[in-house]
Amino acid sequence: MLQTLRVLALLWLAGAPLEAFSQLHLQQIGHLPFGSLSLSGCKGYVDSTGREWALIGTSGGVSIVDLQDPAQPVERFQVPGITNNWRELRTWNGFAYVGSEADSSGITIVDLRQLPDTIFWKNWFGDGAYQGKVRRSHTVQTANGHLFIFGGGNITDGAVIASLDDPWNPHIVGKFSLNYVHDGFIRGDTLWTSDVYKGQCSIVDISDIADPQLIRVLPTPAKFNHNAELSDDNRILFTTHETGSAPLIAFDVSDVDNIEPLDYYLPSRFPEKEVHNVRVIGDFLVAPSYGGQLTIVDAARPDNLIETGWAIAGSSLIWDADPYLPSGIVIATAKLNGLYVYEPTYAHAAWLEGLVLDSITGAPVPFARIFVQDTPNADTSRIDGQYKTGAALSGTYWVRVEKPGYFTKLVQVDLQSGVVTQLNIELAPILTGVHQAGAPNDFKVSPTLFDGYLGIDIPMKSPFAKEGGMVQMLDAGGKVLLELPLQGAKTRIYPPDHLPSGMYLLRLRNAHDVSAMERVFKVE
Repeated sequence: MLQTLRVLALLWLAGAPLEAFSQLHLQQIGHLPFGSLSLSGCKGYVDSTGREWALIGTSGGVSIVDLQDPAQPVERFQVPGITNNWRELRTWNGFAYVGSEADSSGITIVDLRQLPDTIFWKNWFGDGAYQGKVRRSHTVQTANGHLFIFGGGNITDGAVIASLDDPWNPHIVGKFSLNYVHDGFIRGDTLWTSDVYKGQCSIVDISDIADPQLIRVLPTPAKFNHNAELSDDNRILFTTHETGSAPLIAFDVSDVDNIEPLDYYLPSRFPEKEVHNVRVIGDFLVAPSYGGQLTIVDAARPDNLIETGWAIAGSSLIWDADPYLPSGIVIATAKLNGLYVYEPTYAHAAWLEGLVLDSITGAPVPFARIFVQDTPNADTSRIDGQYKTGAALSGTYWVRVEKPGYFTKLVQVDLQSGVVTQLNIELAPILTGVHQAGAPNDFKVSPTLFDGYLGIDIPMKSPFAKEGGMVQMLDAGGKVLLELPLQGAKTRIYPPDHLPSGMYLLRLRNAHDVSAMERVFKVE
């Protein structure tokens, strides 16, 4: 179910103003300002004594922060670097690998094995045939004994892969060069690249690390895929998009030949300020975002994403967050406001799911809007009438359901955290002369993520199977973009050129004024 979020004029939660909750399920316990330095990537680290550290990318290099008392974080070491606002870092077997967009910065390698007493560091610029060619990078990742360098430019704008058999002296063993790669996520023998300028995620087989092979490309509707991470069971891919009002998207990738978008998420406080990076921890997502927002999203039901925690850390971009330290604390870097330390509570949402039905015919009502009052959560019913939404906390809520042609309805419901409450809602039509189709087998549209054409398959028993049917394509505001007669069991339509990417509606109508709609998504 594709969910949209709307900020109401007054936001209330379980009877109290949402603004009264300056933070929910993210208790700030520490803060370390960095003065005039700006911050970027961060990574938690545990030394041989069990002490926890925050490794912070700054505009001046790397800061190594002692978290022995997380309420009083203390910078213990600095590693200088060429001034640059982009600095990302990852660790492997006692070493940190730091990349920067600054030309001639190479990869800074920091030996952390002597913490808490001292550190050693050097700059690495490649080896062998690639000596001196690793000059910069946009992001880095480590996995399976390898260092992945993305967006470097001199060897490739894609991915450079180096063996860490000798972690102090990496050895370049492969590369992937099809596209500019902004970031990547590695799980097993698969690399998921965020090809930001192509507006897609590429799925790459790295079982032969020396010769990566493209498996599949996943276009992302928001067109600017910034980063992506997989659920623990490898079934769901969560993608972020670094452009205003662009959502975090959950995709079902369990079958890479039939990838489907499941749900969208936007932060509740400033939905126009997008999630910057997504970090998966069990059933939950930690989402550092623009506008100083850090949120927790319950993704246990990935087709019904519900925000269950939030905090505001200054007003600048929350660049990154790491929720993986053994103590359970979350560290987060606010670009202009410093390092923040939080104690999170991972509490499940109170889900609300069901059908919207016509009170006279009992038929599903598609494209009704369902609002959980006093929360930012809302949804739009699908062609089969199904909706999915919920709330962050247990409580009694009013649910408002509205659709043109029907009387708006208010229903009171008790919701409980960790429980799916089923609620079917009947809407009374204002005009009863128009019948609404909506059975899932009335027609099928493919591909739902389109670029160029759309195919419409109509079964023999469908109300649209007889002559005289029409198909319309509408934009999200309801403007008709084209109207054509249906061409029997199989109709192919070609949308107007130069449509912007986004959601569109297909409306089928027969000679008896029976109609139904389905959503499709334009990609580029």
